[in-house]
Amino acid sequence: MNSLWASVRHGMLAAALVAANGQIAIAQDAYPVRSIKLLVGFAAGGATDVTFRKLGELASKQLGQPIIIENKPGAGATLAPSTMAKAEKPDGYTIAAATAGLLRYPYMQKVDWDPIQDFTWIAGLGGYSFALAVNADSPLKNVTDLIAYAKDNPGKVTVATAGAGTTMHLLAEALAGMAGIEITHVGYRGSSEAGTAVLGGHTMATVDAVGTILPYSESGKMRVLLSFDALPMDWLPGVPTAKSLGYDLVYPAPYGLVGPKGMPAPIVDKLYQAFKSAAESDEYRKLLETLKQTKWQRSPHEYEQWAREFYVSERSLVDRAKLLRQP
Repeated sequence: MNSLWASVRHGMLAAALVAANGQIAIAQDAYPVRSIKLLVGFAAGGATDVTFRKLGELASKQLGQPIIIENKPGAGATLAPSTMAKAEKPDGYTIAAATAGLLRYPYMQKVDWDPIQDFTWIAGLGGYSFALAVNADSPLKNVTDLIAYAKDNPGKVTVATAGAGTTMHLLAEALAGMAGIEITHVGYRGSSEAGTAVLGGHTMATVDAVGTILPYSESGKMRVLLSFDALPMDWLPGVPTAKSLGYDLVYPAPYGLVGPKGMPAPIVDKLYQAFKSAAESDEYRKLLETLKQTKWQRSPHEYEQWAREFYVSERSLVDRAKLLRQP
């Protein structure tokens, strides 16, 4: 009798498991059935915000559901993805923008999340170029002037960025370290605030995405002193690269999309295909040109592999910027 009851119970459990798996499969096939929240770790109005708003708008057309952008700046642009990783279900309804800071910040601050294991890497979507600029009225006409002034006035050169721990912050500190000067970093909540600080004379310089700085430069409000690209860019005529000036500092910074760990493969693939289509659209290519960003697409597997390798290499940049946290 006991044996019979055990067999019946086993059969019931097996049937329930099959039913549950069937329901999960149906849910994954139907995904998405409601709006998707996309967290962005920068303030509204900056290059990253504009980029992901456009990607979300285009991807939503293929997914058939709206993608709602929620700005969550802070912690070197890692507050958005780390909050998602710790608090959200891996059901595809909350995803986040990922920038290089996600793979760097743990070297700078103690965190309670793992930059690789706690995320599902969905898609690599593009890359930034960065530049150093000053107010057009600044007496600092070139990098030589800036370095000479900084050496005569240690700590008096103030550099505005979109926040502590961001790529912009790291590049400013790394350049200062290589040049043997001391700067004072001033972190703001976003690129718009950093740019306003330079234009208003509250800070002397800024490091930001080229797409953010270029409109100021083209309108005669800022002077670009150098870029961090491998080669001189056509849209920055006469502007040297850090490398050409003797500083081994070439820094492309890819960005992409992540979700909480454990996302089902079918949902990951739907998101990847939708955002891949968005990134390949003519409308998005025009935005890349406007923002002077680079095309950089990776599949989920390729994106995770890149993240693992980049995470290892980022330690050296943090170390050169003298921001490596103590154990």
